[in-house]
Formats: sequence, structure tokens, C-alpha cells
Amino acid sequence: MGILVENNNERTRLTERISADLRERTTGTSRDDAAMPDLVEDSEYLRNTKRTSRSSWFWIALVVLALIALGIILLL
Repeated sequence: MGILVENNNERTRLTERISADLRERTTGTSRDDAAMPDLVEDSEYLRNTKRTSRSSWFWIALVVLALIALGIILLL
């Protein structure tokens, strides 16, 4: 048993215009984005914050171990 599929590669003028417009928009925005600096570091929400310390891996490991211990306790 097989399925017959008709492959119609013809594109209408409308789809050609739409795809050309989308192509133009994507190339236009990529050039504009590259020219603009990323101002995330200067954002207001980053004021009075600090970077993660070097011992953060210890706290992550501690939380993971606590979750594992809680899981073992609940299974017993």
C-alpha cells in the first residue's frame, strides 16, 4: 500500500513576495542588532546585585544531597 503525494513546487507571486519580504527583514535586523551594543550590564535591575561566589558549587551540591536524602527517606 502506498501514498501518492503530489509535489507542487510552483510558488505564487504572493508567496514569493512574502518570502522576499521576510528575507529582507531578517537580514535587516541582524545588521541592526550587530551595530547596537548589548546594554544588559547597564540595566537598572542589576543594580545592588553581586556575582555568584566561588563557593556556590558547594551550596548546589548540598541542596542536591539534601534532595537525595529526602527522596531516600520518603521511599523507605
